[in-house]
Amino acid sequence: MESATFKQPVFVRDEGHVVQKIGCVMDAIEFLEEWPVERRGLLHAAASDACYSAYDGRKPVEAANRAFMTWARRVAVIEDLPAAPQWMTGPKISKIDHL
Repeated sequence: MESATFKQPVFVRDEGHVVQKIGCVMDAIEFLEEWPVERRGLLHAAASDACYSAYDGRKPVEAANRAFMTWARRVAVIEDLPAAPQWMTGPKISKIDHL
C-alpha cells in the first residue's frame, strides 16, 4: 500500500463545531464512521468506499482525498483555514546544528 497520508490535509468541523485535521485515509475513515447514521447518504457511502479502497490499496490515496473533500463540502463541514506562514512551518534549527 502506498503512503496513506494526504498531500494536503483537510480541515473539517464536527457536530460540536470542533475543527479536526484530516491528514490521512484513516483519519477520514474515522470521521466518516462517527458521522450520524441518519445524516448519511449516497455521497457519504461513496466517500467511505473510496477511503476503504485506498486503505486496502485498491484505489489511490488522492482519490480518497477528493471523495472525502467532495462529501465534506456537500455537508458543509469543510473549513478553509489560512495556510501558516513558511517561517512557522519550516525546518527547526537549533544551536547544536551550527556547532
